[in-house]
Amino acid sequence: MSKLQSGEQAPDYGSDPLIFKEMANNLPVLCWMADSDGYITWYNERWHRYCGTTPAEMEGWGWQSVHDPQRLPHVMEAWTGSIASGEAFDMTFPLRGADGVYRPFLTRITPYRDATGEITHWFGINIDVTEQDETARRLKIKSYALERVLAERQAILDQLGEGVIITDAGGEIVYMNERAQILHGQEQLGVSPDDYTAAFQLLTVDREPYPVNDLPLTRAVRDNVTTADSEWVIRRGDGSEILAKGNAKPVYDDNGEKIAAVLTIRDVTKNRANERALKEALEAKEMLLYEVNHRVKNSLQLVTSLLSLQSGQGSPELQKSLENARARIGVVARLHGQLYLTSSHDRIAAGAFLESLVTETVDALKPSDGVRCHTDIVDEVVLLLDQAIPLAIVVSELVTNALKYAFDEKAEGTVSLSVRRMDDGKIRIEIADDGHGLPSGFDPAASSGLGMRVSYALVQQLRGELTFSSSDQGTIFSIMFEPMPLKAEQ
Repeated sequence: MSKLQSGEQAPDYGSDPLIFKEMANNLPVLCWMADSDGYITWYNERWHRYCGTTPAEMEGWGWQSVHDPQRLPHVMEAWTGSIASGEAFDMTFPLRGADGVYRPFLTRITPYRDATGEITHWFGINIDVTEQDETARRLKIKSYALERVLAERQAILDQLGEGVIITDAGGEIVYMNERAQILHGQEQLGVSPDDYTAAFQLLTVDREPYPVNDLPLTRAVRDNVTTADSEWVIRRGDGSEILAKGNAKPVYDDNGEKIAAVLTIRDVTKNRANERALKEALEAKEMLLYEVNHRVKNSLQLVTSLLSLQSGQGSPELQKSLENARARIGVVARLHGQLYLTSSHDRIAAGAFLESLVTETVDALKPSDGVRCHTDIVDEVVLLLDQAIPLAIVVSELVTNALKYAFDEKAEGTVSLSVRRMDDGKIRIEIADDGHGLPSGFDPAASSGLGMRVSYALVQQLRGELTFSSSDQGTIFSIMFEPMPLKAEQ
């Protein structure tokens, strides 16, 4: 909006103080008015919401209670000097919010003079500049040398980072701030609701002409509806387009009569472009991780196949070692195969995976048809791959050992798996059988068998504890460990 030239008549969108106060109550800045002697008589609603105060607490000089005590003397000196000289007041100082936190506010206080040049009252605005460095920079370099109240009001709106459009009660546009003009590439006043779409080239996000009756500003005018975070496309005269996001609401006076409507707009084009780029990057990452897991699974399966071929040659001891190695690598291959089938690439539902692993191992290696599998997954446990792989190998080793040694000359038996989350957050995995039990004096920790040594080493890698109990009624191995914290999936 260009500044008014001398002698020009300003558009009357709020010369009545009541209308100005109604509009000021909807601005995202703190506003107030004071008598000619500096006695503050009115604050907008945003001031009281921010400061957590009441009009009675703030009237007059009560505003000092929300100022930083260390800065207050400087503020008082500048303000009283401004009152005495009749000059405008500019300063950045902290104001205390209702949460007790002081935040910097850029403050501008301007005198309003009557026809004789006498100051009748003052207008003040406080703009939060905590996270608006660029806005603060523009505010500092803008000239506040305004001669009339209308120009002061326009400057307040022009300093906002958002575009602001104001209509009268019938919906005719009476004001566009500078940011709104930039967003639209033009300024058009006097436009009625029926012409909003055509005059400003408003499109839906699908690039279709936006139905006039569905526009947020039209709904605020005609249906008295408040809308938030609506999105549409603005096509400017030079052919460029921006994605706009905005809020619209009707404005009422103290009697409940609608006197205006306000639309605020911001440009979210770059935000959406960044979101699209991030989404594409995440999709590319997902595809890459799928491919990695697929290739790892295939590579490990190839290794297990080669080990199977090699195990047919050499001494029985070598054959046994190669077969054990093949089984362990097979467990890791199964894990990567499972990851390939899910949307997660660094974690797995360990309970379901272990249940499947144990069930299939029992079916494949059981010494007789009378040996069965029983699982008890009380709590589903999601583990990172760094813990899931060693845990799966340990469970596989313990189940395999049970099937090999626990049921000699027994026609029937059961191998059990239990997964529980304890009250302290730790995970307890139990592998049990109802076989003959371990030999008297057998110490798994000191066993010469590679499987038990591998199991103890991997449980230490989990920073957990492997314990057992055994009798002629069977054996129970218990693994207790604390799961690593899961980071949010990206």
